[in-house]
Amino acid sequence: MGMDEVVTTGEAREALHRIAKGFEAGTGEPVYFGSHRRAQGVIVPVAVWEKLLEQAEDDVDAALVRARVPGEGGHRLTGADLDEAFGRAAEAAAHPSE
Repeated sequence: MGMDEVVTTGEAREALHRIAKGFEAGTGEPVYFGSHRRAQGVIVPVAVWEKLLEQAEDDVDAALVRARVPGEGGHRLTGADLDEAFGRAAEAAAHPSE
């Protein structure tokens, strides 16, 4: 069922048990519902919802990184820079009293 097939809220409510069984069986598709058959919401399997949340979180994280990356005049770390920094951190952790 796609966006072109919107059921009313009442129809979605009446079919909720059948929709959930389809999701459980792995055969259910998202169900769009709303007043006057104008999509206002969607019912999706939990696995789909979790993937959407994960992707949204990744997108937010990527946007934060892009915002923090220095412009043309900034210094970008190389792989060697990171290796050196991690090496110093590992050395400091191995010998905390020094």
